[in-house]
Amino acid sequence: MAQYKSFYKLLESLADKYNDKTAVLYDTFEVSYRKLFDDSVKKALHLQHFDGNRIAIYGPASYRWIVNLFGTVLAGKDAALVDFFIPHDIRFKMIEKIDADYVLCSTNQYILSDANGIIINGAENDNVDGLTYNADDVKEGNILLFTAGENECDKAVVLTLDNIMSAISYINAHCNCTEDDRVLAQIELSKIFGLLYCLIWPLSCGACICVGRGLRHIDADTYYYDATILPANPSMAEYLKKIKGFNDNLKNIIIGGAPCPYHLYECLRDRDINVSSVYGTSESTGCIAINYDEDGSYEPFADNTLKLSDDGEILLSGGCVMKGYYNDEVQTERKLKGGYLHTGDYGRINSSGRLVITKRNPAIISLPTGEKICRNVINREIESINGIAESYIMFYDEKLIAVISAIDKSEKVDRFKRKIDKYNDKKGYRWEIQKVVLLDMKLPRKDDGSVDEEALEKVIDEA
Repeated sequence: MAQYKSFYKLLESLADKYNDKTAVLYDTFEVSYRKLFDDSVKKALHLQHFDGNRIAIYGPASYRWIVNLFGTVLAGKDAALVDFFIPHDIRFKMIEKIDADYVLCSTNQYILSDANGIIINGAENDNVDGLTYNADDVKEGNILLFTAGENECDKAVVLTLDNIMSAISYINAHCNCTEDDRVLAQIELSKIFGLLYCLIWPLSCGACICVGRGLRHIDADTYYYDATILPANPSMAEYLKKIKGFNDNLKNIIIGGAPCPYHLYECLRDRDINVSSVYGTSESTGCIAINYDEDGSYEPFADNTLKLSDDGEILLSGGCVMKGYYNDEVQTERKLKGGYLHTGDYGRINSSGRLVITKRNPAIISLPTGEKICRNVINREIESINGIAESYIMFYDEKLIAVISAIDKSEKVDRFKRKIDKYNDKKGYRWEIQKVVLLDMKLPRKDDGSVDEEALEKVIDEA
């Protein structure tokens, strides 16, 4: 596939090549590549009527969500993708953090609204008859995604058009997708893995995007759509495995968003399905390396882009490295020091020249759902609960666990469970602390002062 210089050129070329072929399928609703292009351009023309540089988009995956994404970027405005299911207060803070001028959300039928969600007078009139889109006069917008930083829960990452197009090129060199494929989009499109592997990459290959019909149909969508490619996070892949949710024509499963456990990888391979596991972050546009071998080692997506620092930290250069964090030059310079993306992960190169990851960034917890958690922030929030002296959050035995040490060592764990249940209520579905372990001592630490996770695992097992 040619590396296009704009989304407009990409969508236009796909419309010319595939015309009436189905681009997006939702239940029985089908949209052709020609209509996707036309609707995206119309949306861009409508949005160009309004001043402002940035639009936050949130809602469940749908054709209208997709058109709003492309229309916003084609209008020359940044598209900030926000998780629809997080609590309102948190979402509002995220929108405020990236200085969004407008909002496009499903609750307002995707009528342009101000940053507070109030529909703009006259915005419902989106008739653009007689107007012409001039791609040469438009500098397309960036895409902003939220992820966990080392000291912030929802850090806005700025990805450029070049980042996205480089990622598509890298994926095409390692993953096979054709115009005959049906790609099931069941995971969040507001996260980099879902955005790339469920939407933009398969569209660029002429495939049919089958939009998941929601949680009520998650058990049946693989069969309903007869998918041939399934991008999935480990949690979803594990669930579909358990319920025998893999249809006969499913030939490729791409796992990403979080590390794939070896037992899951091994089980899926036994089903005669091609399985690959992607290692990537929002800051790397989802593309660092890919694994399709049982030894767990990774092949870099592109030659000469990956290297290790003297202490083994994994560093990345090349077209997939983000533009930076929104409105945070200090953290951007720190993360992109010396012209390389510093992942915070550590590894080694094996005898076959492949990457072996030996340690994940300790500041970030990656859940099997693809959700990222800033450990430092959550530890501080738990320690702010009255009566708690120390806290350490960890994912162990398939649970998110808070290990705490009380100020008063005679306190009982039930009191803190009730307090942490109230804390969970404020976080919404994204993560929930599922177990509380109360220590009768301080947190065990290593010589360098960091918490000794191995010692805590023994305590949890005994508890």
